[in-house]
Amino acid sequence: MVKAVITLITFGLLTILLLARQPAQQGAIPVCPSSPDDPKNYPENMIRPKYPKSAFRKGTEGTVELRAVVTPDGKTTDLAVLGGDPELSQAALVAVRKWRFHAQRRQGQPVETIFKIHVRFNRLLEEANSDVEVESPPPEAPPSPAFAKTRREGLGTDVHLMSEPGMVAPKQLYSPEPEFSEKARIERRHGNVDIDLVVGTDGWPRDLQIACSSAPDFNDNAIAAVRQWKFAPATKDGIPVPVEVVLEVSFKLY
Repeated sequence: MVKAVITLITFGLLTILLLARQPAQQGAIPVCPSSPDDPKNYPENMIRPKYPKSAFRKGTEGTVELRAVVTPDGKTTDLAVLGGDPELSQAALVAVRKWRFHAQRRQGQPVETIFKIHVRFNRLLEEANSDVEVESPPPEAPPSPAFAKTRREGLGTDVHLMSEPGMVAPKQLYSPEPEFSEKARIERRHGNVDIDLVVGTDGWPRDLQIACSSAPDFNDNAIAAVRQWKFAPATKDGIPVPVEVVLEVSFKLY
């Protein structure tokens, strides 16, 4: 099944995005930082660790913490236990050694990446569950706030920000999903596009600009879909007002 997920980013996070991200310029659209649940952050072949029978019989459970160092070409050069029961740790190591990690990219190039892995052995569930987080490199720095300032100046003084006191965010009433490009569908690629726009007092989006994109061939489809969206307008102190928001359009194949 093909699914595209669209999220309206509101209030505090919205303010950060609007201050930090560059409006769309042809040929100069920044790459969106990956979100924590981005599939690219997770390894392939994530074999579930087996619960050691002797540990289960003894009632041993808990979390094992590991650290994996991955080279730019995707090779795991170091896998170490940071904490946890020794028997459970050994079972976690056996499984994680078979995982295929992907190095993070910075400025378009893969770089050495350190992953932190938590494996939680739950005796009640009789299984072990894992999650992965990127410890380094740090997130990419967002584009200069100067671009956001230019964007604000172009919108005019009547357009409000969600960070203003008394603001209530617009609500989605009609939100058709964008289509995958045929190339992305064949290659089974994921990605996301953030769109900076104004929701007018009539509830229709206008002044759509791509703030960032991790997949340029998704841009047109994301814009085409969001143009059809309909909102209940934002209000300030109970009065409908135009407001600048950022929409995150995530393209995921299931």
